[in-house]
Amino acid sequence: GQPQGEAILLRTPDGKTLLIDGGLDASSLAQELDSRLPSWQRSLDAVLLTTPRQDHLVGLLDIVQRYEIGEIIDGGMLHPGTTYARWRRTISERNIRYLMVNQSTDIRIGRFVSLEILWPTSSLHKGSNEVRDNGLILRIVTPGLRLLLLGAGAQSKYALSGLLNTVDTPHLQAEVVQMIEEANVPFPEELDSVLQRTEPALLLMTPAALSKKQKTATQSTTRMPLSSPTQKRVWANIPTVRTAQMGTIQISYNSQGWNVNTG
Repeated sequence: GQPQGEAILLRTPDGKTLLIDGGLDASSLAQELDSRLPSWQRSLDAVLLTTPRQDHLVGLLDIVQRYEIGEIIDGGMLHPGTTYARWRRTISERNIRYLMVNQSTDIRIGRFVSLEILWPTSSLHKGSNEVRDNGLILRIVTPGLRLLLLGAGAQSKYALSGLLNTVDTPHLQAEVVQMIEEANVPFPEELDSVLQRTEPALLLMTPAALSKKQKTATQSTTRMPLSSPTQKRVWANIPTVRTAQMGTIQISYNSQGWNVNTG
């Protein structure tokens, strides 16, 4: 099947739940949540949208109407498209607490988890690809595990350069890095520098959902390698799990350490 974007559910040791992004397919997201939350639970403590791309937002529009949500977090948008405008309208109609965040905001989820927003800076970039360049990049810090969610920002030269210039190395370090890869689009070179500072033990790669134009193109082209064979990328040596092959990935952690289960 075609890639459907991504959604990340985080459950904290003290029972708080955070949903990050929602993918394109509202019904599969609802099924996944139903299978992972107790049947009586119809609430989420926080929902975070990293970027107003369709393949992150569509599923969330459904979830905010089906669940009680404690707070909603995103990075705002300079030029909202219709889906994002509907998202913001739904939030205010349902009277949900809304938090617009940027670099150096820290959010606590329960007693054990903090979200460190590393990007964007407070002045959003007016460049050509606002959705990608101004997406949230965050680090989730828990006892025993740090996750760096580059997401769509892994494709943004602007955002990656910004991280390198404005975030000190200790705040980039993480055991697991999650990023979106786009078919036939090589990652910017700046990604190598970010990963050298991050020193991850595992990369999680999620395929971006294809636009209509890309779907037509992929039917007639084979997939190009993500970088030329002569160019050895930093991340080529890091163990990598791709959700396109593995489906749902579960990472369990406690103060002693963490492990990954697929399927």
